[in-house]
Amino acid sequence: SLGNFESFSKLKNDKWIDINDANIEELIKSKKIIFVDITADWCVTCKYNKQNVINTKEIQELFKKYEVVQIQGDWTLPDKNIESFLNSYSRFGIPFNILYSYKVSNGIIFSELLTKKDIKDALINVIK
Repeated sequence: SLGNFESFSKLKNDKWIDINDANIEELIKSKKIIFVDITADWCVTCKYNKQNVINTKEIQELFKKYEVVQIQGDWTLPDKNIESFLNSYSRFGIPFNILYSYKVSNGIIFSELLTKKDIKDALINVIK
């Protein structure tokens, strides 16, 4: 089954903005919806989440419909900015996913194992 993840990981989502290049606070102020994915190549759960939830046609269409800004932090190699970001939420491991909007500026933190329903429900909460 790891072979499936490896072949899937070659399919890249080119919509991601690197977390080190993003200003989440400014995006929130400009009333954007932001989905953050902290991931790593060595994280099997991260790969599962991407393959079965984040990069599915259904979720990507929702992100497109609501103009969700997709931000990703790649923690494959140590990165102090990502470590600080995780620590700010008292998290020390990955995967870590959070959805922000001007209505929920502190964010909605998801469980480590994502579901499409969780993302849909969070989107409904921030677009009401």
